Amino acid sequence: MIAKCANPSCVASFRYLHEGKVFKLEVGQPGEANKAKFPHRVEHFWLCADCARSFTLVMNEGKVSTRPLSGLFVENSVAEGIHA
Repeated sequence: MIAKCANPSCVASFRYLHEGKVFKLEVGQPGEANKAKFPHRVEHFWLCADCARSFTLVMNEGKVSTRPLSGLFVENSVAEGIHA
């Protein structure tokens, strides 16, 4: 169950599905010893709307972490705002 924003620096509580962004990620590392026991494990993570504007979630060494969105995405968002 999703309870709070996946950004460790954020304290936003999950309330509504339409607020923020939900991620579906496979957890665990390929080739783990327990792969036969848990061949396919998917977990859901949520970033609140504020964090989703600046970050995405990535799997890094079997753990979920935040990563800043690329500069290209931010530049495109700013450019769209200027031309709108």
